[in-house]
Amino acid sequence: MEKILKNGYLPKELRNKKLKEIIKLKSVHKKEESIEIVYYLKCEGNIVEIAKKLALDETTGKWIGKGKPTSLFKKCIADVDKIYIFDKGEGIVFIRTPIINLSEEKDPLYQILMLAVGGPVLEFVYYSDVALIDINLPPKTLEKFPGPLFGIEGIRKITETPFPYPIVGTIIKPCAGLTEKEVADKCYLAAKGGIKFIKDDEKMLSPSYCDEKKKIKLVNAALKKAYEETGNRCIYAPHLVERVDKIKETAKKYIEYGASGLMLNVVLGHNFEVLKILREDPDINVPLYAHSGGRSALSTGNRRIEDGVIVKIIRLCGGDFFQHGVFGVSDTHIASLDDNLLYHLVFVMRENLKGIKDTIPVSAGGLRIENLKLNLEKHFDEKLGYDVALLAGSYLLGHPQGPYKRAKEFNNIVQRVINSVGL
Repeated sequence: MEKILKNGYLPKELRNKKLKEIIKLKSVHKKEESIEIVYYLKCEGNIVEIAKKLALDETTGKWIGKGKPTSLFKKCIADVDKIYIFDKGEGIVFIRTPIINLSEEKDPLYQILMLAVGGPVLEFVYYSDVALIDINLPPKTLEKFPGPLFGIEGIRKITETPFPYPIVGTIIKPCAGLTEKEVADKCYLAAKGGIKFIKDDEKMLSPSYCDEKKKIKLVNAALKKAYEETGNRCIYAPHLVERVDKIKETAKKYIEYGASGLMLNVVLGHNFEVLKILREDPDINVPLYAHSGGRSALSTGNRRIEDGVIVKIIRLCGGDFFQHGVFGVSDTHIASLDDNLLYHLVFVMRENLKGIKDTIPVSAGGLRIENLKLNLEKHFDEKLGYDVALLAGSYLLGHPQGPYKRAKEFNNIVQRVINSVGL
């Protein structure tokens, strides 16, 4: 089958269906002067005419005014470049929307989302199913995004992790009900066992019994102690719980207290723009863990935004880490049920985008000894090595003999896998 997306990925709606026809309408807009927006559509009517209507409605709408449409109006209308037909009224639609409609002074992210899904595209009644599958930006728009600050190479440098090793980590558990000292004690034992990355659970919300300042300072001291004893460097990313107008101020305070990373939910808690604002501040120079909670609410159903779009936006906006799922797990997260999706998200986090570093895929949510080797192998890349953060929370911290024991077991398995392939 001819590739529709760069890596051959197909949205779930079209799997096991045959490509019947490619209709090339040829956009009037040059690729370098337009944003390519890709949709899956299913409708009762003529998909070509409905795709044209969608392109019109998502930019200018029909001409309203005296006389004939102006030349400027005509230049501003998005159009359909091509359609891949899989069944009657069902296929993939490629729309080009001209970047002359964007303000050069305003931030591009908001504007792009307005053109792609911010209008009524997910609400229109003239199709039954719709999904935003991809967004491709021209170079002059892409360069306005910061991308991750570190990428896998940068994180390896911070943690003194040699190529091609992954980043083995954990998530603080239980999710609530811990004192500052209890959090720090867990971090110390995990880091002593060789853990390279620790983050708060998303339900750790800085309650009165676990003061954020005291907690971060105690964890920082614990990780320094572990380093002095073992030589192992470990990043700690506390949960950045704050309203938007104060989030940069609080982020800088956390770093001052000793945070070597930051975690925030960028799907439903905050949004992509907040991530971008943090990443563009030169004083917030630590890795940003973009928490994925809530993404399936957007990416499932018959009117949805594909996970790959969410991940691409998070990467563009500066997420250094993003949890995509776990290979070989069927009892935890819905995304982990679909290996094709997991492969696609890894591709999106790594694909070549000029000036944009890679986002590190995070295998978390059911990661255990039994599937550790599988997830390590599934993420190997010749250029990037084992470009993955392997985070086990309750399973690692809940070992009968404590976090130190399980951390050592995890690292021993990683070592054996890498030794077996001679890297």
